[in-house]
Amino acid sequence: MKNINFDKDFIQTALTKVLILLLNFAVVIFTTQLWGSEGKGFIAIFAADISLVATFTNILTNSSVSFFLKKIGHSPLATLAFLWTFIVSAVAAVVVSFVDVSVPVLPFFVVAVFSGCITFHSSLFLGVQKIFQYNLASLLMSAFLLVFMLLFHWLFPETGYHAYFYAQILSYGLVLLLCHIFTHRIFGGIHFSFSLDTFCKAFNFGWQEELSAFMQFLNARLCFYLIGIYTDMSAVGIFSVGVTISEAIWVFSRSMALVQYSKVLKLGDTSEAWLETRKVTLVSLAITVLCIAVAACVPMSFFEFVFGEGFGRSKTVILMLAVGIATNSVAQVLFNYFSALGRLKILLLRSSAGLAVTLSLAFWLIPAWDISGACIVNSCSYLVSSMVLVVFFIKAKGRGNGQLTINNGQLTMDN
Repeated sequence: MKNINFDKDFIQTALTKVLILLLNFAVVIFTTQLWGSEGKGFIAIFAADISLVATFTNILTNSSVSFFLKKIGHSPLATLAFLWTFIVSAVAAVVVSFVDVSVPVLPFFVVAVFSGCITFHSSLFLGVQKIFQYNLASLLMSAFLLVFMLLFHWLFPETGYHAYFYAQILSYGLVLLLCHIFTHRIFGGIHFSFSLDTFCKAFNFGWQEELSAFMQFLNARLCFYLIGIYTDMSAVGIFSVGVTISEAIWVFSRSMALVQYSKVLKLGDTSEAWLETRKVTLVSLAITVLCIAVAACVPMSFFEFVFGEGFGRSKTVILMLAVGIATNSVAQVLFNYFSALGRLKILLLRSSAGLAVTLSLAFWLIPAWDISGACIVNSCSYLVSSMVLVVFFIKAKGRGNGQLTINNGQLTMDN
């Protein structure tokens, strides 16, 4: 019998994610109350643009760092990560300056660079199971953002929603400094050195996973841009609040997936890793369904009260995304499992399937049904892409013949 133990790493990560969730909700509430649905719409597009750039910087700052850390060492990976982040962010800033004049270019560049560097340090922490340092950095980014955003608004009210961008720069800068201190204490100093062989290995691994992440980004965020094109920024703001709340429901599944990723890196392609992942997946699904049920009981008037006039429709977004939210909670755990094992073709297939659904439906449903159409698109994409991972996970060798049972209220596995 093997019990599912919620060890200190999971408990610590879950509590951190809950605190981050509350802080992010506070940011959403203040941004909607201070600058309305239009201001929230501009902030949502800025955040989406940063996420898009991250799919490129992450090629050499994310999973490739954790995967190659013990084989290559932190200094060569740091050299590649910092140079790559700066170059990609600079190119992205130039592109944005021509494509979208509403985006402040200098804050965009600085936030993109800081975000990429923080991701690198966080990947180092995950690579050696330093979960506390990872969690603390994530928590402080949200906490500092809220504090500095309010300070900028209070001291310089004429800046409007740009206060959010300036707050991001300051908060990310402080967290990056803290991450550098942690890295120095854990690994020692960073000695910059460039190796073409290291670049090729890390890039070859990273581009495959980040291509999957890029396609998944389009699955999740293409609707933001299309709503802005076919309707207006107010609609983007309303939709983004609903999506933010929906994604907040994944706080526990993301926590479990994160801890499980670190464990699978350590355990490797073993029966134990497969069995543990299966158990974590089922628990993640159960908790997510419970959270959706709770969200469904919240009246629309509460959304209006908290976020402001017009945001009652955000509850409709949550309900229409319910199926996608539930299935994607499973996908998050399985994605990290295959990523830790380096099975990147499966991740690419998963994202490709989801993107095919998004592209086939989005340009038809969003112009016709705006926000409702976007919800249908996202849910269908999440459902299809999640099922791909489930099928491959079930087929994964012949591992795990044990049966899940519940004894005295405790989920266990019989082998």
